[in-house]
Amino acid sequence: MTRLLTLFILISLHTSAQETIIISATPYDRDHIPIEVPLLKKGNGSMGLYNSISKNTYPLQWINKEQAIFILTDTIVAGKQLLLVIKKIGKQQHNVRITKDEKEVRVSITDKPVFTYHIAEVAPPPDSPSYYKRSGFIHPLYTPGGQILTDDFPSNHAHQHAVFHAWTNTTYKGKHVDFWNQHQQSGTVQHVSVLRITEGPVFSELETRQEYESLQFGTVLSEIWTLRVYNVSSQFIFDLDILQENISKDTLFLEKYIYGGMAFRGSKQWDKFNKTAFKENWSLLTSEGLKDSTANHTAAKWVMVTGNINGKPSTATVFNHPSNFRYPQKIRVHPEMPYWVYSPVVDLPFNIPPRGKYTARYRYYLTNESPSTQQIQAVTFGW
Repeated sequence: MTRLLTLFILISLHTSAQETIIISATPYDRDHIPIEVPLLKKGNGSMGLYNSISKNTYPLQWINKEQAIFILTDTIVAGKQLLLVIKKIGKQQHNVRITKDEKEVRVSITDKPVFTYHIAEVAPPPDSPSYYKRSGFIHPLYTPGGQILTDDFPSNHAHQHAVFHAWTNTTYKGKHVDFWNQHQQSGTVQHVSVLRITEGPVFSELETRQEYESLQFGTVLSEIWTLRVYNVSSQFIFDLDILQENISKDTLFLEKYIYGGMAFRGSKQWDKFNKTAFKENWSLLTSEGLKDSTANHTAAKWVMVTGNINGKPSTATVFNHPSNFRYPQKIRVHPEMPYWVYSPVVDLPFNIPPRGKYTARYRYYLTNESPSTQQIQAVTFGW
């Protein structure tokens, strides 16, 4: 069985009994990216895809009985094709390591830190009220060169935490509940448990559970994060899947609002309100070619922020998956501070009824350069 894999199209071709995959690099060059492929059956032991041209073999890791992922470590030039043959290989090293203690989970690739997820509540700085304490977020987020891309507990917005998710303007049991602005003391989000840690030769996964808590009524939403980190060290790539379920007996109404959703708070060196750390402003660019605050409340398939950190170029690009609710979701871009949000409530409200679910998927692409549009588009391969 031979399968032809293009950017979004899968075509089955019946040839010999040997299973092969044809990859077509259209319309961009492809290299050092994760590619998801359909396979007839899961093999016994460690399997890989053999490239007869480069003589390289790419380890495979299954995500279910018929789908596997590999990292393309060779380059396929746009318009060219590559035929790969599935074969049995020796046991492969797990380079994406996930370590856990009572306070946090740390993810690294070949000893390079990628991010830290916080299990225990992190206390705010001494000059901030205790209600700003928070768990269930990512910080620091690193570039492959070790620069810290994010900030938490910024002095003027102590409720913002690097990579975090929260709803802002909601109604529950007839009362306003804000899970984002903790100083309103109506709601918060907190880590509950680490559900699963899985390591493999192609990717490793961390699965966690958070809860959205109404301070008056108790738990409203259960939220599962699945973080899949790929074995690519020259640039960092990971996916964040979110599954929210209303585990209460009442509907949560998410009202139309200017922000709320999947947020990114940038480096303190990009924060002009931080008088001791500020170095320079970041720059923001969206898939639609809009820059900085002109992108506010516009739809974006991807958002790239870039700037120097410790004198070195540092970039984070976040992709909005096509399956997401109201894709391409609109974004909130703050006019002065280094933060932005994918927010599906900018134009219209929606609700999550009892046992109802909300899902979203985002891909994070972290580099020590300002990637071209072609480089960015290549990372969406297979989506």
